[in-house]
Amino acid sequence: MEDYIVELLSETPEPRDRARQQALTDQFLAPALAVIETLMLELRAGLDPALRDRDPTFAGKPYPLGQCLQITEAVHARLLNVEASEVSARAAEGLAALRAFLAAGGQMRRAWGDLRDQYFQNALIVGTLYVDVSNDTVVVTKPPVEILPFDQAGFRPIADYAHYARIAGRYWRTRTLPNHLVPELSPYLPLIEVLPTGRLRLGAFNRYMLGLTLSKTFTPAEDALSAPPLPPGLFAGLSAAVRDGPAVLAESPSAGRAAALASCRAYRTEGRAACAATYNRALAAGRAINRLLAGVVVIPEVG
Repeated sequence: MEDYIVELLSETPEPRDRARQQALTDQFLAPALAVIETLMLELRAGLDPALRDRDPTFAGKPYPLGQCLQITEAVHARLLNVEASEVSARAAEGLAALRAFLAAGGQMRRAWGDLRDQYFQNALIVGTLYVDVSNDTVVVTKPPVEILPFDQAGFRPIADYAHYARIAGRYWRTRTLPNHLVPELSPYLPLIEVLPTGRLRLGAFNRYMLGLTLSKTFTPAEDALSAPPLPPGLFAGLSAAVRDGPAVLAESPSAGRAAALASCRAYRTEGRAACAATYNRALAAGRAINRLLAGVVVIPEVG
């Protein structure tokens, strides 16, 4: 399970093996930034029609808005198999530079995190460069590709659930509340997220956030769950909606808060952060509860 936690955190936005990656970036990438940008722009333009046809809208917004993950994954995959003959001569120069960098031990991977304290963003970290191939997915008038030294990009890891909630509120207009409803799941899914539509879900169902709470033995979840108890009206409505779900519900908001905090402490003592079986059961139960919550619109008080 420890290896899986490392895998969950593989999207952390930070250059790794920085000294070596900086040297390789300086050697192979820095002299070729203009043609690498041309390569990224061509690949993005070539992928856009199929991506747009597949998902013309996301959360009610037209492509490419909100689709940074889909676009970044598609460009990343294309970079690994595109042939020089399939792009322009200028882009082929960029491809040659990138492949020489990778062959020498350079790293290229997708990362997810906080961009400039405003958005959640997916981008590529290539050596010590921030390569955003979905730069127009929040403000559609921006250029689709942005390449910067990583340290100038303002791209950083989500530190805790308070940080997550702040960005979710700014970017998604999502309200976050503590999961005092289902204490046995709270160490893994410590939030109840209220979407702008009024729909609800347990969260954060995100690889990085799950890895964060596991890697710190549920301390981030415990901090989030220390918030005041859920409003009684909301608690009653949610309890009614998920009473037939796969997990035991708290008896009251205050009892739920106490039980959720106790679960974090017990799971830490029992070493459950490294238990794959408990993790998998919790996520399966969380998904089942979210299916029940999908039909619920929050109508009682939320604060």
